[in-house]
Amino acid sequence: MLITAIIMLLALLITLLSKPVYRATATLQIERESSKVVNIDNILGSGDIRDTRDFYQTQFELIRSRALASQVITKLKLEEKLASTSIMGQIKAWFSTPDTNSQQTALEDLLLDNLTVEPVKNSRLVAISYTSSDPAQAAEIANAVVDTFKDMNTGRRLSATTDASEYLTKTVQETKALLDESEQRLNQYARDHGIFQLDGEESTTSALALKQLSEELIKIQKQRIEQESRYEILTDKNRSLSDRINVLEKKDAAYFQTMEQRLDKLKAQQQKQSIANLAREITKLENDIEIEVTAKRDSLKGELETTKRKESMIRDGITKAKTEAMQEQDTTIAYSTLKREVTTNQELYQNLQQRLKEINIAGGVVANNIAIIDQAQIPLKKFKPNLSTNLLFGGLLGLLLGISAAFMREFLDDMVKDINALERATQLPVLGVMAETSDANSRQLATATISKPRSAIAEAFRSLRTSLRFTHQGDDTPIIFITSASPNEGKTTTASNLACAYASAGNRVLLVDADLRNPSLHKTLGIHAQHGLANYLAGALDSRELIQTTDIPNLYLLTAGSLPDDPAELLSSPHMRALLESAKQNFDQIILDGPPVLGLADALILASQASATLLTVRAEHTRMVMLENALIRLRRAQAPLAGILLNRVDLHSGYGDDYGGYVYQAEEQRAKPSAMSKWLTALKKL
Repeated sequence: MLITAIIMLLALLITLLSKPVYRATATLQIERESSKVVNIDNILGSGDIRDTRDFYQTQFELIRSRALASQVITKLKLEEKLASTSIMGQIKAWFSTPDTNSQQTALEDLLLDNLTVEPVKNSRLVAISYTSSDPAQAAEIANAVVDTFKDMNTGRRLSATTDASEYLTKTVQETKALLDESEQRLNQYARDHGIFQLDGEESTTSALALKQLSEELIKIQKQRIEQESRYEILTDKNRSLSDRINVLEKKDAAYFQTMEQRLDKLKAQQQKQSIANLAREITKLENDIEIEVTAKRDSLKGELETTKRKESMIRDGITKAKTEAMQEQDTTIAYSTLKREVTTNQELYQNLQQRLKEINIAGGVVANNIAIIDQAQIPLKKFKPNLSTNLLFGGLLGLLLGISAAFMREFLDDMVKDINALERATQLPVLGVMAETSDANSRQLATATISKPRSAIAEAFRSLRTSLRFTHQGDDTPIIFITSASPNEGKTTTASNLACAYASAGNRVLLVDADLRNPSLHKTLGIHAQHGLANYLAGALDSRELIQTTDIPNLYLLTAGSLPDDPAELLSSPHMRALLESAKQNFDQIILDGPPVLGLADALILASQASATLLTVRAEHTRMVMLENALIRLRRAQAPLAGILLNRVDLHSGYGDDYGGYVYQAEEQRAKPSAMSKWLTALKKL
């Protein structure tokens, strides 16, 4: 709660002391592609962006680019205004260097730090905002950013068409030169090798001759086949005269058909009239016809022989032409290669010419895909600081930090707090709980069992006395050793109050101050003695002369005396055992107030000579690690551990509810702390 209150107070102070900041916002519409006035997508590459997110992210980064920031700063002359209207600008100005480039970079960073680009959800709109302590400047810069971005976009597209036009013009010129060169090589090669065009096709002399001979061969073969067929029919006398006449040429066939018709008439007359003259005339006509047919057959045979010789000559010519054509094949292939090169150059030249015309037309009609929807207006309300938001954030941050600090403190704190955890860790019973008292000094606290018999402290020590009696019922004169893991844990107060508790019950009690390094019982009980236990152990005095009476009935004190150089050696001497044996005969209870366990051997020596060892533990002060180490040392020394006294416990915190919940009414009314004292106690513990 303290951390939360501090954080909220800091948030309130920062909010009240902060300079008000205003935000002006302009709205842009960014289309993925501009309107296609002329279809030049393949030229300008407007369709290259396949992912819409990549496209819009690119546009956002262009808006936040240094090039745009530099143009806005130059356009609005913001060199001095920008730094004066921004807290960050003033801070950077203090540490800036006189270098011009560094100052320009700092101004660009300052402008970009206050510039925000946010897409409007589910739309193609983009909100561009600028924050400044000057509302008019915020609107001016926001509008300048959107105008500059639109102009830069248009300039980039025009620059793209210009660059493409220049590049295509240069490429067209280079391609035209290549085309002219390839055409010249083709023509020169055709002239050198006698290649010419025939019906749109390129041919050589041998190829043309081969073509013509092939055509003539086909004709002569057809003529030969016809002549052989006619000759075969004319030679076959088994055929009728009509069949043989029909194969003759038309002019000859007409003559023979006339003679055949005459022959048929004569034969018809002969059948009607048996005239001898008609028979002779028929025979003569038949012989004439046969002679004529034979003559035509012989003539046809001569023509057939001529045709065969001509066919043979044509075949020889074809063979020769083929040989020459094979020799000219490499020339034809090379010519075809040159011709394909010319064709490729022509197509490339025509395509580039077409693209150049298109891009020249598009250069003046490129449409912008950026549209300004709303200009930024001068804001009337401040954007930040927002008191409610800052307080809410401060409260949440304070709660988070406070809870984290509490958990961290609890996690790192291994001090003794819980009685059950203490018993589990030490495997020893907690014989008593002594309440925390803030209204008494050390001397008053040492005899609180006698001076305040109805207090929680008195009740705690009487309860401790009862618990200890159960631990040494068979011992006539028990020796109880009081120690602790570390200093300032209340072992001396415990020893004196426990001695008072035994004395108030009618027992003769000897309280021995065995802390020969830092004795304090003589101070707390108000007894001044120059000689004590150390002097006796050194063999200088008799113990009966050193034991002194106190103001408390039945309570006797043996002070520490003069501080020796080696307390451990004295405590382990036979004189110490003799002292304890002698005291058992004169007293009902012997209580030893010894030094702490850790770092000293004194406590281990005294624990080995006692019949019960009581370990005092200060609540919320003694660390569990130190306590465990002290118990390990005592157990190694085979000390008779009786239990633990939990000292200086705040009974209202919940640690001592099981031990101090029932007290006298008057004491409860007087000892009950107020809410303010609880708060002060909690703050002290922090």
